[in-house]
Amino acid sequence: MRLTLDQLRSLVALAEERSFTLAARRVYLSQPALSIQIRKLEEALGAKLFDRKKGTLTEAGRVAVAQARRVLEEVERLTLLVRGEEAPFQGPFRLGVIPTLTPYLLPRLLPKLQERYPGLELEIREDLTPNLVQALQEGGLDAGLVGTEENHPGLRTTPLFREAFWAYVSPNHWLYSRESIHPLEIPQEDTWVLSEGHCLRDQVLSVCRPSLTKRRVEFQSGSLETLLLLVEGVGGLTLLPEVALWTLPEAKRAHLRPLTPPGAGRTVYLLLREGSLKTRVAQGVAEEAVRTFQALRLEAQA
Repeated sequence: MRLTLDQLRSLVALAEERSFTLAARRVYLSQPALSIQIRKLEEALGAKLFDRKKGTLTEAGRVAVAQARRVLEEVERLTLLVRGEEAPFQGPFRLGVIPTLTPYLLPRLLPKLQERYPGLELEIREDLTPNLVQALQEGGLDAGLVGTEENHPGLRTTPLFREAFWAYVSPNHWLYSRESIHPLEIPQEDTWVLSEGHCLRDQVLSVCRPSLTKRRVEFQSGSLETLLLLVEGVGGLTLLPEVALWTLPEAKRAHLRPLTPPGAGRTVYLLLREGSLKTRVAQGVAEEAVRTFQALRLEAQA
């Protein structure tokens, strides 16, 4: 039995809608007709793709959906090339961004993208890196901005910019009197960090001196702003990525200390699916992200 593009479109719609009723409506079929398409696809592949009792994809189904999206993308590419209608900067573009970039980079980046690409329909998703990687692999996103180098089959990683870490120190902490701080002077037990799953957490902990004593308070947070408030109200310190500095009011900048010698920090990367139709758009977004970061750096140093 041969596969058909309609079967692949039905599978992708079911994977994204997680409902036979909604998926059928999306591909202009009745619900029974959609069920037939999925069943024929399962017969052709010799594997169960959708667990109807649980309403979820099987492992084989997840693999099939990822490949189906690539096939449909290539069909779209062929159509555009033959018609000579390739217009990469038009239509939807789905971008994933990690939480430690979103509140600092996007307020400046989005207006620039809207001005530069008025025909682009931007959809932004804020999430942790593993979830963004999965969404890219499955075709739910077109590109991602992350803070770690990711090596996964079918994905391409491109470095965009390197940003330094800065210490944000309570006046009650002994390091506050320093003009600069050596990373190995920073005790982990005094350092507020993000919760498990945030790549910045591991990056910060790798910079600090290993704990010598037990923490008095163990706290899990998904927000850098919360960590700043803890430093100010409770004490201790935290490390901030350079992109976060421009939002700090003048009064709070007194808490900042550079790390010496320099070098501690992170690189921000563009994640892109290999062979994606959105490659040119993603590259344009990446170029604008680099320019935006450079402008923020100059502003923070002013």
